[in-house]
Amino acid sequence: MAKPRTDEAEAFYIAVYETVQRIPPGRVTTYGHVARLIDAPQNSRQVGSALKYLHHAPLTNSGTARGLDLESDDNADRDESDSRDFSHQFNSEIVPWWRVISADGRIAFRASRAMDEQGERLQAEGVDVRNDAHSRPRVINLHEYGWFPPPEDELSD
Repeated sequence: MAKPRTDEAEAFYIAVYETVQRIPPGRVTTYGHVARLIDAPQNSRQVGSALKYLHHAPLTNSGTARGLDLESDDNADRDESDSRDFSHQFNSEIVPWWRVISADGRIAFRASRAMDEQGERLQAEGVDVRNDAHSRPRVINLHEYGWFPPPEDELSD
């Protein structure tokens, strides 16, 4: 994970990771809903950034890392010496980043291999990932597969 610049940013990343870990297999939610659940409704893009900077899990038997951004896109300029090591608690295998999608039901655009992997992981969990006829690749039906619990402050009302 990229080094958060402040304790507040670190707390934000941890809240994102802990919230994403609550998403059940076979379900998805949106970046915006994660932001809402952690009481930061204006920060859906930062949710995406937090997920992007998850450490890759250790190498698998095939010798390849499993996780977000397998291709080098924006990650090439990361300074690994400038990061806090949360990988024992939060990494790309422990935090199911693949269960978080855009508000319109699409897998968010990023390196092609990462998008393919996200779709494959969701399909392995039983989520129907479609390429629709209107050239909107990797679409998930949020009504069928969405996970949208109310924020805890709404439960007490």
